[in-house]
Amino acid sequence: MKKVVVIKSKEDLKISALKRGEIHRFHVHLSDNSLGVPWRLPVIVVHGQEKGPSLGITAALHGNELNGISTIFKLIEKVNPKKMKGTLILCPIANVPGYLMNQRKFEDNIDLNRIMPGRPSGPASDIYAHHLTQKIVKKFDYLLDLHTASHGRVNSLYIRADLSTEETRNLAYLQHPQIIVQKYDEKGTLRAWANSQGIPAITVEIGNSNAFQHTLIDETLDGVINTMKHLKMLRGRPTNMVTDAVVCDNSYWIYSTKGGIVDVFPQLTEKVKEGQEIALVYDVFGQVKERIKADKSGVVIGKNVAPNCSAGTRILHLGVDRIQPSASSIPGEESFKD
Repeated sequence: MKKVVVIKSKEDLKISALKRGEIHRFHVHLSDNSLGVPWRLPVIVVHGQEKGPSLGITAALHGNELNGISTIFKLIEKVNPKKMKGTLILCPIANVPGYLMNQRKFEDNIDLNRIMPGRPSGPASDIYAHHLTQKIVKKFDYLLDLHTASHGRVNSLYIRADLSTEETRNLAYLQHPQIIVQKYDEKGTLRAWANSQGIPAITVEIGNSNAFQHTLIDETLDGVINTMKHLKMLRGRPTNMVTDAVVCDNSYWIYSTKGGIVDVFPQLTEKVKEGQEIALVYDVFGQVKERIKADKSGVVIGKNVAPNCSAGTRILHLGVDRIQPSASSIPGEESFKD
């Protein structure tokens, strides 16, 4: 049995001070809680033997979205820093207070992924976000931000990325998703801030919250390893992982207009047709109040699974304008063959 090493705390992330060819584990002080005790971010740095790019991977920016944690742990077991170029900077729990409270948001009930890059003063969440971006994410050359569905919903394994930009498009196609959605960067997200700073970034949505789903985790791990090969951090030829995926030009949620008990019928990744009945909303006496139909043909990216339904509840996440890419039609495919 390996000896557990005592983890030290640091005030900042200084990659140049770390020994090459080793794995380093420490906490980084981001901000203070109401006891005056630091919120310490766990950071794992896999510092390759040779120089190369830094690939940052963040998980649990929403504190109850946990599949990314296991993805990072399995990645550490998979790579050997002595045979690696560049640096992996891994943040398995980006939202420490949210994780401890088993909730999506920060301790002040603010969504960290809506306020990036934060501010050096202001609400607690802004200060935490500021130090996360400045002390950690600013050191990345590339970013994979790992998420899952929120509570009461389920997701396929899908990518959010700006496909109009070559570097982010390539990052998306290097993954192993079921679906890719063209998403221009939403203001306040970590992905948007990173891309604005010249750090190509995509969001990887890995299934459901509050659980480890190892099939999806292993598929995500394949995508991360493929990305590292593309960045020449690992030996081997990268491959196009998206030939069987559905690529959507856009996506949106279909909402209920009535409250009651909802039953959503389609399965994840199922293709639905315009006009197809996708859900029923019942009253508490079992009478149908609303029949919800798809207003367009598309593919099911995510869905609500919580039966209790208020008027205006998100029911089904629909991806539309599907394209089935072939290996020869992928933009940037030539970059996979070096």
